[in-house]
Amino acid sequence: MGKFKLWIRAYWIVLLFALAKLLVHLLTATNYGFQRDAYLYLAQSQHLDWGFFSTPPLTALITRIHTLIWGDSLLAVRLLPALIGALSIFLVGWLIKELKGGAMALVAGLSAYFLSPAFLRPAALLQPTIFNHLFWLLAAIVICRMISRQDPKLLLWMIPVLGLGWMAKYSIIFYGFALLAALIISRQRRLLWSPYLPVALAGGMLVILPNLVWQHANNWPVFTHMSELQETQLGNVLLKDFLFAQVFMHLPALPVWLGGLIWLTFNRKHSEYRIFAWAFVLTLALIILLKGKFYYTIAAYTILVVFGSLAWEHWAARSRQIPVYIVLFLMLSSGLFVLPFSLPVYKPDRMVEYDKKILGLGMDMMLKWEDGKVHDLPQDYADMVGWDELGEKVWTFYETLHDTIRDETWIFGEFYGCAGAARYYRPDPSYPDVYSFNDAFMEWIPRKPEFKHLIYMGYSDRVPLYFKDSRRVGTVDHPHFREKGLPIWFGSFPTPKLYEDWEESWKESKGRFTRNLMP
Repeated sequence: MGKFKLWIRAYWIVLLFALAKLLVHLLTATNYGFQRDAYLYLAQSQHLDWGFFSTPPLTALITRIHTLIWGDSLLAVRLLPALIGALSIFLVGWLIKELKGGAMALVAGLSAYFLSPAFLRPAALLQPTIFNHLFWLLAAIVICRMISRQDPKLLLWMIPVLGLGWMAKYSIIFYGFALLAALIISRQRRLLWSPYLPVALAGGMLVILPNLVWQHANNWPVFTHMSELQETQLGNVLLKDFLFAQVFMHLPALPVWLGGLIWLTFNRKHSEYRIFAWAFVLTLALIILLKGKFYYTIAAYTILVVFGSLAWEHWAARSRQIPVYIVLFLMLSSGLFVLPFSLPVYKPDRMVEYDKKILGLGMDMMLKWEDGKVHDLPQDYADMVGWDELGEKVWTFYETLHDTIRDETWIFGEFYGCAGAARYYRPDPSYPDVYSFNDAFMEWIPRKPEFKHLIYMGYSDRVPLYFKDSRRVGTVDHPHFREKGLPIWFGSFPTPKLYEDWEESWKESKGRFTRNLMP
């Protein structure tokens, strides 16, 4: 008990920040519904495999375990990323203390991490991103400890860190490559030339082998997915927008992470850790070269925040601490200003009122969607409302059907948001499953459409061509829904056109990920 009290006394600042982060996410967890991606990952958790079309398997597995324990309610599911976020901020504080940072460093570093929009938003959403942040941080911790102890044996910890990191999100390969390259060009490269490096590489390959086997068996969908992203999204990323986003997404933390980059680059006190500055630059350059999305770099800033906190504590000791108080004030004021955009603290109607004030300040870019237009809500927030209405209307209509018609009715979503939401809000497991040719749903869809009736969610103008009888039976009318006006159709007695297009869609989606496809 005495040791525990000493530990609490030593880490009380860190624990306070971790608890505050957990609470702020739980208190805002139910202001909005699930974002569309969450419905996809919840569906994946019911179809566990060694991989999926657009994601590795770890998020689905952890979600399955979590929901078995806590259930799949909105609050229960949001608890999972909140816990990972709280663990991450604790590890940041722990590393600061390991590097001999004092109370000033802890307050500066943990405040920066706590207030940064880039670290707030992922911990509010069920997405692989929050796991990605954790494993990037753990990779930096392993390298940091290896350098401080000059012990190459610690490379063995990279087996679970990078292996599970790959299983969470493939982009960890960027940071892994950057860390390896930074070590090679630094004086710390001697730590690599040991028997532990090949063992770590072999062990890591063994961890990810099941996913690689799955990728091979399914014609490497990871490359197909990246190619589609390159054509539809990544090719549109402009360098100036990418660089602006690097500043804005960590705006409250800017003085700290920038201070960390300067400290690592020019100061001799921690020169042995300069590889983290190199790794950051290499990560940035690699993602720019590949035209990745701006948020692919988020986790690379975490280690800069750690060393930035040490830098500001050092500078404060030489200047009566006045600069640090200024930095804390700037972080807090800017953090509170952007907080409604970082975390859903306001419900939709209240957020719309706040957004009007933002527009009055001429900051319309914060409300600009991918379509280039300014809307009432940020795009992500508009993607977290309306899905419950969709699910309710689909199943309410389904329950009005006669039993004989129900038995011959399938449910179909044009894209995974529709399919995932309808599946999540299914009132009873005995009700029909929901199908789609989009993303991971394509992996579970039958090749032959064995139905006489179909409830179709989507915008397709082909619905009247697919059925002898079709009609619109509802729309999603939520005023802030990103897909406002999304129609719900009911079609009966499929035409030959439906069977032809279904087969073509199956080959274009699931078929191209199936080896030795039989005619």
